[in-house]
Amino acid sequence: MHSHETPARTHDRQRPAPVARVAERDADSQGPRSPGSLQGTLGNTAVTRMITVSRMMSEDEFKQSTKRFGAKRNASEIGRVDEALRAFYALPDGGQVARLYALKDIVAACEAYVAHKSGEGDRVDGVERLNNQAREAQSALDAEAVFHGLLAEIDRMVAGGEDPDMDRRLPAGEAQKASQRMSGPVFTTVMDGFIDRLRALRGDAGLPDETRAVIGELMAVVDLVTVKQYPRGGMPGMKLTTAAGEDPAFTFNVDTQARGGSSFMLGHVAHELTHVAAHQAFGSSPVMELVRSGATVAEVAALAEERKQVLAGLRQDLGEGDGFSEFQQRMLEEKLGYGGQSGKLKKYADSFAAAGKITPEQQAQLVAWDAAAGSASGTLIEYDTVINQMLVYLHLWETDQDHPFYVRLRAAARGAFDRRSQAREATAQAGDTP
Repeated sequence: MHSHETPARTHDRQRPAPVARVAERDADSQGPRSPGSLQGTLGNTAVTRMITVSRMMSEDEFKQSTKRFGAKRNASEIGRVDEALRAFYALPDGGQVARLYALKDIVAACEAYVAHKSGEGDRVDGVERLNNQAREAQSALDAEAVFHGLLAEIDRMVAGGEDPDMDRRLPAGEAQKASQRMSGPVFTTVMDGFIDRLRALRGDAGLPDETRAVIGELMAVVDLVTVKQYPRGGMPGMKLTTAAGEDPAFTFNVDTQARGGSSFMLGHVAHELTHVAAHQAFGSSPVMELVRSGATVAEVAALAEERKQVLAGLRQDLGEGDGFSEFQQRMLEEKLGYGGQSGKLKKYADSFAAAGKITPEQQAQLVAWDAAAGSASGTLIEYDTVINQMLVYLHLWETDQDHPFYVRLRAAARGAFDRRSQAREATAQAGDTP
C-alpha cells in the first residue's frame, strides 16, 4: 500500500489542545471505586466500565485465590500484585486513561510474579487468572475515550516540557492500539473531527496568511477523500483509489501513533491532504509526484535543486534549536530530512509499476526525473507536504513569527502554494481550450 509518511518518524508539540469535551467525558470524579458501588455510581453511560470491573476479581477474592498457609504476602513477590490491584480499585470513577495504566500495571506485576516463580507454585493459577481478567478489562475500555484521553495526556506532557517519547508507559503506542479497536464509523468520525479542527484554525486571528491560504486549499479537496481508515496491511498515507479517467477519490490510511499528541494528528492531516491538493494541481500520476505533468528533465532538475537549497536554509536557521525545545528540534530535523531523501521517487515508481498502478511510460518518466533530482529526489514527493506540516506545528506551538526559521518557512510555503496555484490555473485553462 502506498505511503507518503513513514510511521514513528514524526513528532509534534502543541500548546494545551482544545479537548475540554473529551476531558470532561474522561474526567475522574471524586472518591475511590469499589466493586460493590461501581454499578450504582456509573449508570448507563459507562456500561463498558461496569464490564471492566465485573470481570476483575476483588482484592479479597484475589487474596483468597492465592492464599498460602504460613506465607507472608508483603514479604513476597505476590505483594506487588496486591499493590497493583489495590491501586486499580482506589482510582476515582471515570478516567479511562488512568484505568488503562492501572490495568497495565496489574498485567506487568502478574507476569513478573509468574516469571519469578518460573510458572510453578500454589499461587500461579490465581495470578494468571487475574492477569487474564486485567487483559480482558483493557479490551473492554472505551477505545475512543482512551484515544482522546491519551492525546490530551501527551498534550499536557509536551506543554510542560516533557518528552512523550521518553515515557515508559508509551502513551503514543497505546493511543495507536486504541484507534485500532474503534469501529469503522467511529474511526471516521474521530478523523473528521481532526479535519474540522484544522479547518477551524482559519478563524485564529494570529494565523499567518500563508497558513490560512494553505488550509483553505486543503479544505477544498477534503471531499475527494472518501475513506478514512486505520492502515490495513499497509503503511500510513494517502492513496489514489480510482483509475485514470474516473473522478478522483482517495483513501486516507491514517497514522494514529500520535507521538506529539493532538498536533501530530492535525499536522498529519495537513501533510496528507497536501498530497491530494498537489495531485489535483499538477495532474500527476498515482505516485502523486510534486511535479507539473509534462515537465522537462531540465525543469525538474532545477526544481529539485531549488527545493534542496530551501531545506538547507531551514536547517541553517534551525541551527542548535534556539527558540525550540529539544522535542521540537528533533521533530523539525526529522521533517527536514524526510522532505529531501535521495532515491525516493524511483522507489515509488518501481513499486507502483510492479503493482500495475502506473504505465511503463510513466515509470520511465519518473525514473528519469529521479535521476535528474539526484540526492534531492525526495523533494519531488514530500517537499510541499512537510512544509505545510511544519506550518501547522509552528502555529500550534505559538512560535514567534519573527523566528528566522519561521520566516523562511512561510516564504517557502508561499512559493510552493503559488506554484500549485499556477499549475491549477494552467490545467483549468487547458481544459477550457476547444
